[in-house]
Amino acid sequence: MTEYSDDLQPKSDDQSTQSQIVTVNNAPSDHPATLWLIDDDAALRMVLADTFEDAGLTVISFTQAQAAWTRLNDVLKQQESAEQLPDVILTDIRMPMMDGLSFSDWVHQYFPKMPIVIMTAHSDLTSAINSYQTGAFEYLPKPFDLDDAVATIYKAINYQPNLETTTVSLLDESNTNTTSDTSTEDLMKSKAAPASKTTKDNKNKGAVEGKSNGNPSGIIGQSPAMQTVFRAIGRLAQSPISVLITGESGTGKELVASALHQHSPRKQQPFIALNMAAIPHDLIESELFGHEKGAFTGATTMRQGRFEQADGGTLFLDEIGDMPFSTQTRLLRVLANGEFYRVGGQQPIKVDVRIIAATHQNLEELVKQSRFREDLFYRLNVIRLPLPPLRTRPEDIPALALYFMQSAAEQMNTTPKHLHPAALQIMQTFDWRGNVRQLENVCLWLTVMATGDTVMATDLPPELLENISPNTVLYEEHGPTEGDAQEHLAQNGNVLNGRSLNSHQNERSSPLPKNQSWQQALADWAEQSLSTGETDILQTATPEFERVLLTAALNHSGGKKIEAASLLGWGRNTLTRKLQQLDISAPRVPTKE
Repeated sequence: MTEYSDDLQPKSDDQSTQSQIVTVNNAPSDHPATLWLIDDDAALRMVLADTFEDAGLTVISFTQAQAAWTRLNDVLKQQESAEQLPDVILTDIRMPMMDGLSFSDWVHQYFPKMPIVIMTAHSDLTSAINSYQTGAFEYLPKPFDLDDAVATIYKAINYQPNLETTTVSLLDESNTNTTSDTSTEDLMKSKAAPASKTTKDNKNKGAVEGKSNGNPSGIIGQSPAMQTVFRAIGRLAQSPISVLITGESGTGKELVASALHQHSPRKQQPFIALNMAAIPHDLIESELFGHEKGAFTGATTMRQGRFEQADGGTLFLDEIGDMPFSTQTRLLRVLANGEFYRVGGQQPIKVDVRIIAATHQNLEELVKQSRFREDLFYRLNVIRLPLPPLRTRPEDIPALALYFMQSAAEQMNTTPKHLHPAALQIMQTFDWRGNVRQLENVCLWLTVMATGDTVMATDLPPELLENISPNTVLYEEHGPTEGDAQEHLAQNGNVLNGRSLNSHQNERSSPLPKNQSWQQALADWAEQSLSTGETDILQTATPEFERVLLTAALNHSGGKKIEAASLLGWGRNTLTRKLQQLDISAPRVPTKE
């Protein structure tokens, strides 16, 4: 099998060294692995094709999924040889005529051994879950690092043992013809089908959510940390195994548990949430397992417990670390064989319940202190899903604040207020020990207490202003309004190896003439160049644009390439390739004497 290493990296276009050929399962070197690349963005398609070809793959590009489907359908009808099949497919989601999810679903049905990697700029939870539900091997949210994309494709190529044996050999001629004739129309109608796979909106949130994020699960985030969470939810949703969600209070553990249930085969069955810390210890067993009439003083009737109520569905046990030690023993029995007794009962009751547990505590430490059963810990800790605190993903705060401001306005039956960029900047640098829940409360406070339609920095609650730098500008008479918070979120489109440059428009940069942004300066240059008869100005501007940013990052990092790559949002290999293409020499890193 071919494994990814730094020795196999994309090379610049002017290098003549022949790339190492990537093959499937050590096939002869004259049979390199084939990648089908599907994207309607010509510029992105060209960059990706060059990258994968330099990485040793044979790349066949398609401008839309319909064309790739036609080729596969010809193989299915035995009009073309199965040797024409690719070893892996990389496809975008949103394209004309046929979307990537419908295409992936069809391929998974008729070519189940063929791995598909789905990429999209619309990197929300719904896209991730729908991708995995269509049988995708992996999900790549844009922007992504080219080296990470190459590594993912390498894994996909070696994922299956052999692609030569396909579904084609299992289908008779008449069946394939019937299927092929009808599938085109079905798939063409399924442009909006992925949306139908999602569950109903979270109550009281769906309408507002649709305006800001389009995510019915109520989980908002574009940061790499949240993309990891989205991928985990997508992979775990269809599985019945137990999940342990860890994270600080207020990070959204119950929302994640609800999303796992909403996108699982149990979604039509109950989702029961129970907070262990909110129930008196002497009532927890009755709450979980129910009780028989007369089991204890006050038990005048038989009562079903949460396990019975959640039969066939999901039981979410929040703050599992606060469960009494005696109750942990009974819970362990339920997890082992699905049976329990009501309090005071004589007959075992069998249930089919998926357990999702959550805690903000360190369960390993509780085990060492003999406050949590070690065997129960290992029963629950089959899959651990850690949630990032809000302070580690400040790039998500504009979207979250926009959503919560809209939600608060709807709750108060008023017009949503907008955050001034200076206020938003302070919010992005705040520590948020209460995480997303604290941010939600602040947005509600601002909706009630702030005057005017725009929330200025001086309108923020005192706790957000306590530790800010004295040089921070709290009020700007002129400047863009926070309607740009929503625009800030949309800047994650066809960009590779870094954030969109437009997302920096409100950040401090080199001085410009008063009331003139760098974008205006660029626009003036473009107008002047076109007026003098110049052509291909994009080809002229792009290298210079990259040269300026790359030089600034290298100077800022003292010539440290890894740090400079991180500042630019690139991978190390991408930075090295750009240095070669732009003929830039990195400054020497000063050595200590």
